[in-house]
Amino acid sequence: MIEIEDLTYKYNSIDNNELFHELSLTLKKGSFTTLVGPIGCGKTTLIKILLGQIKIDDKIRIDRILVSEKNKEQIQKKIGFIPQYSDELHDISYTKYVQTIAQQLEIEYLLKADQQHLSSGEKQLLSFLNVLGNKPQIIILDEAFTLIDERKKKQIFNILTQLNQQGITILNFTNDLEESLYGNDIVLLQNGTIILNGPKEQILKEEKTIKKAGLELPFLADLSIRLMYYGVLDHMILDMDEMVNTIWK
Repeated sequence: MIEIEDLTYKYNSIDNNELFHELSLTLKKGSFTTLVGPIGCGKTTLIKILLGQIKIDDKIRIDRILVSEKNKEQIQKKIGFIPQYSDELHDISYTKYVQTIAQQLEIEYLLKADQQHLSSGEKQLLSFLNVLGNKPQIIILDEAFTLIDERKKKQIFNILTQLNQQGITILNFTNDLEESLYGNDIVLLQNGTIILNGPKEQILKEEKTIKKAGLELPFLADLSIRLMYYGVLDHMILDMDEMVNTIWK
């Protein structure tokens, strides 16, 4: 669904320092990938490239369509983008599905609210509903729920998981590895280079590499590694109920 082939990019022709050098990444249709990395690793620039906001020649394809000025409108119809700060919100399609989701999240009031008087967190929630109303094939998140309380955040990621199970491709750009527990795969980006890429159960075992990148392991991954060291567990457990039941036995 998303293909990046040998992407090389620097901010300008004068600067010799490349942000990306021959970066390649393929994300299959229906995947749920968490792309993590420290500040300055290139996440925001990569998002702009995927959205066609930065012109790159013959390097990016979305659903086999080349990302270009010519195809920009066609590609944008496939993508639902939720940024960290949503200052430009559009009218939401009041479908029954959107209303149901708003009811589940107890935010029906946002559907009729004056957007100028919403908090930044409420704008993140409204942006989420806006994207769902457009029925995208791909959802790209950019630190999308940092201003939302943990309870609602968990509800939102449960909804995203359900959408993913229906075939929607999700790519979550974040600094918070805790969010990776909702996805299937993790890509670790550092200094414009992919240093880890694979299933979350495999990547989260790379404790030294992750911490060297300035990131913290999710609580359950860290606990699993410690319990495996002492022989209490024989595999990584990333579900709290499963962890409690296993330890209790």
